[in-house]
Amino acid sequence: MSFFSSNSEYTLGVDFGTQSIKAVELKSVKGKAHLVNYAWVNVTNVKEVPDAYDSDYAKRLSDALGELFAKMKPHTKKATVAIPSFNGLVIIVDFPRMSEKDVANAIKFESRKYIPASLDDVNISWEILDKKKKGDNNNKDQQGETMKVLLVAAPKSEVQYYDGLFKDVDVAISSLELESFALARSVIGNAVGRFLLVDIGAKTTNIVLMNKGVVHVNRSVDIGGVDMTNAIMKSMNITREKAISLKESGENFFTGAAKIGFPSLNYVANEIKRVLAAQKSDKIEALVLCGGGSKLVGLPEYINKITGLTVTIGNPLSHVVHDEQKSGRIKELGSAFAVAIGLALRDIEENK
Repeated sequence: MSFFSSNSEYTLGVDFGTQSIKAVELKSVKGKAHLVNYAWVNVTNVKEVPDAYDSDYAKRLSDALGELFAKMKPHTKKATVAIPSFNGLVIIVDFPRMSEKDVANAIKFESRKYIPASLDDVNISWEILDKKKKGDNNNKDQQGETMKVLLVAAPKSEVQYYDGLFKDVDVAISSLELESFALARSVIGNAVGRFLLVDIGAKTTNIVLMNKGVVHVNRSVDIGGVDMTNAIMKSMNITREKAISLKESGENFFTGAAKIGFPSLNYVANEIKRVLAAQKSDKIEALVLCGGGSKLVGLPEYINKITGLTVTIGNPLSHVVHDEQKSGRIKELGSAFAVAIGLALRDIEENK
């Protein structure tokens, strides 16, 4: 769900991570998404502990974005950009059965009950989840019936911040979307059933519950791949560079002689359990891991042991036509590009 919209043959998704900016460009060919290009730029040297609203940091981040676009040379000059999930509110609200026009009139009044900020300071988007088909019940009296409305809100300051990052580059923002929605689109798509997505980034993990292609729960915890690296460093008394090298080499730290404890993963596992406990009466088809941190060997088996769920690694390229021989490293890096791919897919999917 986005706050603005765009329509173009080429679509560009841009994801600002804590360690890199990632971009993916797709082309719509007869309604199917084809991979055109992708790029990323490392931003770990921009600032050790970034403050998103530090003007100097923002300027350096904007320069890095310009560097990325100069390398990528996208066909389109409009981009869909992700807002971090922890900066947005996602909630499902029960409304009396009414028309979309009436919902539009009522949404601001109802929003005040759930949004802990002035409505003048937020952008609001909404969607009716259980629309009735035209002619259902012959449009007879619907008194007492309710319907579910997905309400999404994000601070206007976030919109202004990202507008500022794009101010001096040759690409403009056409739409903004919470990263959890982009992630769900690229990894799950329109699959039927309930899925739990666990997106492990460098410093943040998003836990997203989906039902019938719609985000129902969205939680974020300040734990990610960096914490795993720190645990390896501490347990093995090695440098950060060596710990990262061991992670990328395929070493399994969950079994055998190399087994170590990951307190951060235990915390994430407890958050997963809380989400599952709230949904205990409903079957979860699978828990899908994605993000750069999901590549840790042995992690699926570890999560399976804790939750009892079928655990898979998400493949965001499953919804994109791409040439295996010309796609370079994106297949290897696919999980890390899941949000960027989902952003680029948005307009293609909505215009089918």
